[in-house]
Amino acid sequence: MILWTIQPDTVFKLIYTRGHYRCNAGRVWMLDFARPQYDWLVSQMKKRIGPPPDGVKYPVWAWQRWTRTKKRPDLRGIRWYWGQKGDKFYRIEIDIPDSEVLLFDGNGWSWAVLNSWIISYTEEEDNELHKIYDTLSPEDKKNFLAKNWERIFDITPFDNHWTRRGECVQATFWELKREQVRSFTPFITEGKR
Repeated sequence: MILWTIQPDTVFKLIYTRGHYRCNAGRVWMLDFARPQYDWLVSQMKKRIGPPPDGVKYPVWAWQRWTRTKKRPDLRGIRWYWGQKGDKFYRIEIDIPDSEVLLFDGNGWSWAVLNSWIISYTEEEDNELHKIYDTLSPEDKKNFLAKNWERIFDITPFDNHWTRRGECVQATFWELKREQVRSFTPFITEGKR
């Protein structure tokens, strides 16, 4: 499966010096506020693609589809909001076996899972799901959301006045190996300073 990942210069160098890159959990700033969501995703990865290699707790991220019309991330936009002004990054094209990759809807992850919201496809369905959710105990609410969030694994394009699915398809996998790199494009960030 062809994917694209954006990585800083330090990670790019690790791929070539060590021969692989594995996520350093200490550098994942989103864990400060979204650890339960990341742990949920890790549990789904274990269930759907198998356990991580020894010592790996969190995945490497990539895109299978950046937008409906663009497969790979567009550097004309990314360079303005990725990292700090003057930082060196790489857009890396990789080829990883399908069986080692978990694909999911990027909008569902960003809007629903990260915010601990319910995923619904219509306003009517949203109202019905909230009626159920509001009657549950705190533990049952957690289980309800965990089951509901599995909807992000449906990446079939869908768009209506309420929601959009399958436009941005993200991918996670346990490690990135040097031999999986097909090509790379370095870029310098322009924003945030």
